[in-house]
Amino acid sequence: MKSGLDFAVKVLRRRYAMAALHEIHVHHVTRPDGPCPEIATLTEGFLHDGHICLAFERHGRSLSKALRRAPLSLPRARRVTLQMLTALERLHRHGYAHTDVKPENILFDVRSGVARLADLGNGSNRLSQGSAPGTREYLAPEILLGAPLTVGIDIWSLGCTVFEMLSGRTLFAPRAAAERKYTEFAASAPEIELDPSVAEDEAVESAEQLSAGAVVGGRFQLARKLGQGRYGTVWSARRVAQLPPTPWPVIWEHARARAADEAHAVETERQRSDREWRRAKGADDVIDLALNFEHVCAMIALCGPLPPAMIESARFRASYFDPSGALRFDTKIRRAPLLGRLRRATNLGEGELSAASEFLSACLVLDPKERASAGALIEHPWLAVRGARGTRAAGARRRRS
Repeated sequence: MKSGLDFAVKVLRRRYAMAALHEIHVHHVTRPDGPCPEIATLTEGFLHDGHICLAFERHGRSLSKALRRAPLSLPRARRVTLQMLTALERLHRHGYAHTDVKPENILFDVRSGVARLADLGNGSNRLSQGSAPGTREYLAPEILLGAPLTVGIDIWSLGCTVFEMLSGRTLFAPRAAAERKYTEFAASAPEIELDPSVAEDEAVESAEQLSAGAVVGGRFQLARKLGQGRYGTVWSARRVAQLPPTPWPVIWEHARARAADEAHAVETERQRSDREWRRAKGADDVIDLALNFEHVCAMIALCGPLPPAMIESARFRASYFDPSGALRFDTKIRRAPLLGRLRRATNLGEGELSAASEFLSACLVLDPKERASAGALIEHPWLAVRGARGTRAAGARRRRS
């Protein structure tokens, strides 16, 4: 039995038991043809004091931590890109989009350069037009516009991530643009009043947090926090006992009971109003809508005009465009093509700049119908270099199997 900090244990909040169940399900249904080394390995699920806990094989830290220090070298960036494409190809082949590809959800071992895709809890095989999965800086244009969604949203997010690996900078920074234009984003602007239910939920979340040294499920001792998100907290952990797996029906019944309790919660007037605003505008509030608008403008500056058919199909087109398809507000957009962005943000030579730009251009296509698939991108010439071949060949063998 291993005794070191060889595991990462995600302790889900009690109210998100169904989210934990869903994450287990996505891991299960996307590996009928065996484990995918490029995806974080879920070893078991179990219960602890009303929490569902998920234990994973420990693998480095998040890629975001590495990028805070410096961009990746070109060979490492290529290798991580190929590994993520292999992981996404597996998910997409089984009908699932990850929906939140970003450096924080990529585990990266700085010594070996090996990466794994993590956090499959937001994975979906029922993408709904008008929904908004993901993290702002990595959102695909069809999410912001409310156009039909496909697994191609992951490819756009990966393109944003690859740019960040090469440059150490986020490709899109709508908040920075908004701070230059709107007083509401100034440091002196008054804070938006939160729904009281939000503060209440934050208090419950704080009370649920465990401490370092706690033993969960009689199996793992928690060491230190690796990260904390909306659904739960991830800890580095050591196994202290090898116990029989918790039967799947036991976890299922627990999650169903928790979901039944949550279903009885009464929606407040503020929550109802916020829900209706999002349904109509595609944003949480006016501040969020302003960020979305700046984000759309930045996409146009980088990639050119949005296809008219895409605008026409967008549920939230009235938030951004007039009936003729022109932007609603008098905004002067200066083109900032991808090649120039890469040249300013990286130290790549001209040949490498051109090759990287061609690859990113295949990811960052505004029209999702024209965006390359994960399988096609695995064969892209930018990745056909020494150092990536072994991973590429392994991915090809897995696809054929």
